[in-house]
Amino acid sequence: MKITLAQRHLFNDSKPLVEVDGIKDWVQWDECDLSESPPYRLKGNMNAHGKFPTYKYEELPTTFKDTDGNEHNVDDIIAYKSSK
Repeated sequence: MKITLAQRHLFNDSKPLVEVDGIKDWVQWDECDLSESPPYRLKGNMNAHGKFPTYKYEELPTTFKDTDGNEHNVDDIIAYKSSK
């Protein structure tokens, strides 16, 4: 499944449950290190809330950590759902 930059920023905030290929149970997304990635949105003004930045998908981080501290590959995600 292709997870965009905007989704990764949102996942860091909402911490959804994700189904990872090769793992029987759902795991909860905890964080993906986006410190070297563009921001969620570029700076805007009162009327225009900012555009999504351009980026190369291949340059995004390839792993995320679950709430247990285990690292998983983002490309191995099969499905996701809300944790609430």
